[in-house]
Amino acid sequence: MITVIIDRDKVTRNIIAIYMSGHAGIAEEGFDTVCAGASTLCYTAAYALTDICGYDDEKVFRVTDEGLESVNVRIQIPEEGDRDTKERAQVIMRTVELGLINLAATVNEEGNTYIEIIHSKED
Repeated sequence: MITVIIDRDKVTRNIIAIYMSGHAGIAEEGFDTVCAGASTLCYTAAYALTDICGYDDEKVFRVTDEGLESVNVRIQIPEEGDRDTKERAQVIMRTVELGLINLAATVNEEGNTYIEIIHSKED
């Protein structure tokens, strides 16, 4: 199962990070469209935060234990940036959050959870 944690600032309620780990296991390695979809959303967020917002990719995106069995991804908005940049970053992160929530709603079946969305404890 893929676990997604949406971490929000407890004061502003802005998304500060999205963490994704695991593997959906819905199909054999290399053919898992659920994993491909979730990964694509996360990579798109990282590219948008660097290209549109101008953040340094090393501060925004980290992948560990990359492989077909499991992946751990962290997308985090750096604290720096003017108001406009931070607003654009929130639009990007909220869009990815909606994409992941809708992907989970589409693929999760009764008795089978392929993607679990967890909101931070401050929610």
